[in-house]
Amino acid sequence: MRKLATSALLLIAIISMPLQASPLDDARNSGQVVELANGYVKAKGDVPANIRSLVADVNKRRKTAYTKIAKRNGISVDQVAAESYVKRKKKTKRM
Repeated sequence: MRKLATSALLLIAIISMPLQASPLDDARNSGQVVELANGYVKAKGDVPANIRSLVADVNKRRKTAYTKIAKRNGISVDQVAAESYVKRKKKTKRM
C-alpha cells in the first residue's frame, strides 16, 4: 500500500507540474473541463475543438501513467486512477 501511495504521489507530481498554469487549468477554471472520480477529465457541454483535443491528450497521458504504476504495483489501472483523483482533490483543497 505504501508503494502505491508513493507511486500515486509521484504520478500527481508528474502530471501536475507540466500542467500548472496550463490550458487545462484555464479550461477547468472556466468550467469547460471537469475532473471525474475515475481519474480522467471530461469536457463539459459544447466546447471548442481545441478543448476536446486537450481532454483527449490529457486522458491519454494519464492512462499511460496509470498503466505503468498499476503494472509496477500489481493492481488495476482503475485503482490507480481512482487514487489519483483522491490525491488531486486533496491537493486542490489545500491550495
